[in-house]
Amino acid sequence: MDPISFLDTQRSPLRLSVNTRGGPMIVPLWFYYESDSLWCASHKNSLIVSAIGAGASCGFDVSTNDIPYRGVRGRGTARCEPEAGARVLERLLDRYLPDRDNSLARWLLSRADDEVAIEVVPVRLSGWDYSERMRGLKK
Repeated sequence: MDPISFLDTQRSPLRLSVNTRGGPMIVPLWFYYESDSLWCASHKNSLIVSAIGAGASCGFDVSTNDIPYRGVRGRGTARCEPEAGARVLERLLDRYLPDRDNSLARWLLSRADDEVAIEVVPVRLSGWDYSERMRGLKK
């Protein structure tokens, strides 16, 4: 499996893991892959934005939730980019929602000025695919 092709087409959330003072945190986030980075967005007051701050080591996973299981996982560095928050949010809405004419899109866009972009730069990236070993299994 080509990890980059998978990231370009997969619509399940990225699961981002960072360490905090209280222990590990895992957060599902919408994402897109561009220029060797994974891009997400979250509200400026969210715990994940606080945990990342100016930069943090992280782990991540993007995988299917249905049989046959396959995905991409890795390690990298996450950093917050407040000035790109609204732009990244709009791109995420276009990727994950059929259109912007719905209550979720309107609510998220009403808070766009408070969104912070999160850039995850992978240091290690690997793909996995259990399609062969799960052949014949049903959901």
